[in-house]
Amino acid sequence: MNWPHGAKAVGQLGIGTWQLGGPNYQGDKPTGWGEIDEKTAIQTLQTAIDGGVRFIDTADSYGAGQAETWVGNALRQSSAQGITVCTKFGNRRDADGNNSQDYSPDYLAEAVDASLRRLQRPTLDILLLHSPPDGFDWATYDPQPFEALIQAGKIRTYGVSSRSVYGAKRVMEAGFGSVLEVIYNALDRRAEDVLWSDPRAHGYQFIARVPLASGFLNSRYLHEDPAFPIDQYRHYLPDRDRDWLVNSSRQLQFLDKLEGGMSVSALRFCLSNPAVSVVIPGARNAAQVQQHALAAQLGPLHTEIIHQIAQAVPDVPAHWKPAN
Repeated sequence: MNWPHGAKAVGQLGIGTWQLGGPNYQGDKPTGWGEIDEKTAIQTLQTAIDGGVRFIDTADSYGAGQAETWVGNALRQSSAQGITVCTKFGNRRDADGNNSQDYSPDYLAEAVDASLRRLQRPTLDILLLHSPPDGFDWATYDPQPFEALIQAGKIRTYGVSSRSVYGAKRVMEAGFGSVLEVIYNALDRRAEDVLWSDPRAHGYQFIARVPLASGFLNSRYLHEDPAFPIDQYRHYLPDRDRDWLVNSSRQLQFLDKLEGGMSVSALRFCLSNPAVSVVIPGARNAAQVQQHALAAQLGPLHTEIIHQIAQAVPDVPAHWKPAN
């Protein structure tokens, strides 16, 4: 898959690696998915690559470089060609363990070199700013350091992994970069109206993140309430958000009756949208990768099912939207 350089690819299934970063903390707040060992992580990645996945999404902050390192090790052990690696920068941790965001040219150069070393690659296919504030001042943010990295052969293209679709819209309005990673799933379809109805969207490749709604689009939660380990960020979701995700997922239980069940059908939903270039479900083991692969095999959902999804869950909660 060479879409950073050529025509847009539609509906490709990739893999996300946030789950491979381990527990991860910001202060005493978990921001990861719990313990995982390197053997399991490498097997997960190898299963994806052997199954035809050619897009890997990662970040330097996933386990303070752990995910990138394991992606690099998996790629070194593989003979597969044409794999696109997308990574992110901007979330840094000082010697005392304090977290901050830094998108300065100096840190950009430092972060790129560190990611190249961990990933064991000569070039980063895609580099994204990692979750800048939605109100980030794009008018004064200079893209020239990124262009210089392209000229130096260290990156191929760049863009933003947005905190929300509203932040992504500001990126489009500023014309920064050419890749946007945005939340898009069967429960949260705001990208359709906020982003893809805008003519400027044609200048961007879109990576759909959180395609399984942080794992809530899962057959098991149709019949039982979720209980997450204390080293997972989902354990600390506000009650009103967790309750909405559970109840809304249950409104889509008709997806569980389709081949592959709820999660496969949810991925097929994302793959159905022609605005989406790549869908990046995370995985913690080979079995999950194999399940996700069925979505690509089955292909897009029927239009009637997509319409039924919109009727069952018309919108996200009001408190997820800007006050104005």
